[in-house]
Amino acid sequence: VRAAHAGPEQVVVMNGVAQGIAAAVRLLVEDGHRVLAVEDPASVRQLPMLEAAGIRVVRVPVDRDGLDVDALARTRARAVLVTPAHQYPTGVVLAPQRRAALVAWARKSDAVILEDDYDAEFRYDRDPVGCMQGIAPERVVLFGSVSKSLAPAMRLGWVVAPPHMAERLRAYRARTDLGHPVVEQY
Repeated sequence: VRAAHAGPEQVVVMNGVAQGIAAAVRLLVEDGHRVLAVEDPASVRQLPMLEAAGIRVVRVPVDRDGLDVDALARTRARAVLVTPAHQYPTGVVLAPQRRAALVAWARKSDAVILEDDYDAEFRYDRDPVGCMQGIAPERVVLFGSVSKSLAPAMRLGWVVAPPHMAERLRAYRARTDLGHPVVEQY
């Protein structure tokens, strides 16, 4: 519906978005990433989780068009966490020209875009926008859940990642999560 490229080999079921993002950031650290850019303002609850994964967080301003990609390019980050469909907490949608600029930055910089699909399905002012992952599936890791649409206690989320990263996420989850709700997630 939102134009994601999500073959079965790319989808990893997780215990919600937080587990997916924490695992992906941990893998980025294993790959040598030391800096993660995040939107400013951002969810203050996410920042300690990101830093606990061993990465330094740098804030990049958000305006009425979303993340300032020029400001992002001035950082040392080669990974960025964004909420392009419905920026938290401002509610801004990442403008089409900024989406194109963000993908261009990622390709030029050999960078990774972590797309938190926060509240994307809850649009009352317009039709839901397409996800960034559908534009650049080789560069974007998409995170989603049914926490708001079905039940937060279910702990049902997913990551859609390039196949090589999806395989590593499955292995990481197997090493670190011994108690997920198997029946519900199945």
